[in-house]
Amino acid sequence: MPTTPEETLAEEERRSTKSGASAIGAGLLILVGSLLAIAGNSGFPRLYLLDTLRSELGQLPPGAPGPIARVALFLEDNLPLIVGARLVTAVALALMGLAMVHLYRSTKARNADVNKVALIASISGAVLAVIAGTVAALGLAQDVSAFADAARQSEAAARDALADPFTTGAVQLAGLGSAILGLGIALTALNAMRVGLLTRFMGILGVIVGVLSFLPQLEGQLPFVKIFWLGALGALFLDRWPGGRPPAWQTGEAQPWPTQQELREARMAARGETVEPAQDEAPKERRPRRSRLEEPKTPAPELPATKPHSSSKKKKKSRKRR
Repeated sequence: MPTTPEETLAEEERRSTKSGASAIGAGLLILVGSLLAIAGNSGFPRLYLLDTLRSELGQLPPGAPGPIARVALFLEDNLPLIVGARLVTAVALALMGLAMVHLYRSTKARNADVNKVALIASISGAVLAVIAGTVAALGLAQDVSAFADAARQSEAAARDALADPFTTGAVQLAGLGSAILGLGIALTALNAMRVGLLTRFMGILGVIVGVLSFLPQLEGQLPFVKIFWLGALGALFLDRWPGGRPPAWQTGEAQPWPTQQELREARMAARGETVEPAQDEAPKERRPRRSRLEEPKTPAPELPATKPHSSSKKKKKSRKRR
C-alpha cells in the first residue's frame, strides 16, 4: 500500500488502463449477453395452466410432446445463444470485480480506515458468480442435449432434465455470487464517494447498481443503469471524464465533497456578499414557577378609600332606632 500521495498517483497510473478497460469491457459484455439472451428466448413456448395440470396428472394425449418436453427441445434448439449469453455474462462479472478492486485500492489509499468488507465481497462474489455461472451453463447444455438425443422424450424425462439438482444448485450459487458482488459494488461506490473519487451522482448510481444485483427482476432484460455506470466508471479511470476528474484523483488525498452550508457560503462569496458567522444565542432563563400558596413578592396595591353611600347611612340610623 502506498504511503505518500505521489506513490498513490504513480500506482494508479500503472493500473488505470487495465482497470478502465475492465469497466468498459464489463459494460459491453453485459450488453452483448443481454442481447444474446433476448435472441435466445424469443419464441419461447407458451405454457398454459390446463396443459401443465394435464402434464402433472399424466393425462396428455399420446403422440405430441407435452409442454415441459417442448421447453426442453426449445432450449436445445437455441442452446448456442442461451449458453453464450450466460458465459458472456460470467466474464462480465469477472471484469466488474477487477474494476471494483481498483476503485477500492484507490479509496483505501486516501482513507486507511475503510473496511475490507467491500473488497472481500467484490472478489468472492465475482469468483463465485463466474464459476457457478459457467458450471450452470454447461450443465444445462448437457441436460437438454441428453434429453433431445433420448429415444423416449416423455414429460417425466424432460422434467428431470430441467430440474437436475447439480445444475439447479449451480444456478442458485451463481445468483448468490451476483448478490455478494452487488454488495461489494454498493459499499465501494459509497466509500469512494466519501473520499471524493466519485461524484455524488456516480456514487449514488453505484449504490443503485449494487442494490439491483439483489433484485435482477427490476433490471429487465437490458440493464441500462449498470451498462451506463460501468461505461462512465471506465471513462473516469482513463481520465476521459467530461470536465476533468474530481480533485481527489489529482492530489492523491481525500477531497470530501462540500456540504450544503459550504456551497451556500461559496455562492454568497462569489456574489460579493458577506457571510456572517452564526452567533450562538444564550438560552433564555426560565422563570421559576410560583406556587399558588406563595405570597407575591410585591404587595397588592391598596384600594382608595371611598365614602359610604347615602343608603348605607339610612340603614345604620334605622338599626339604632330599633
